[in-house]
Amino acid sequence: MTFEKRCLIEPSDVISVQYECDHCHAAVVVPIEKLDPDQAASFALSGCTFCKTPSGYQPGTVESRVFLNFNAALKEFAHLSNGRNLRMRLGIKCPE
Repeated sequence: MTFEKRCLIEPSDVISVQYECDHCHAAVVVPIEKLDPDQAASFALSGCTFCKTPSGYQPGTVESRVFLNFNAALKEFAHLSNGRNLRMRLGIKCPE
């Protein structure tokens, strides 16, 4: 017998977004309902507010646009997907 452990989340399961500096590990947690595109842009396009290390995102690049669009879409989709007949779930790494 084979068992498979799958861990799935729905967009509506997302309650917050954490932005963490990979250098100093300082983190900011933003509740999904307070997620603001301007705030996400500030985190992505400026250096860490604690250690000043650059984020690696540059204004006007594909990477920065995708990052900012994802933040905006996550907030919207979490609310708009409720009550639909088609459910989308994202597979995540399962805790060991």
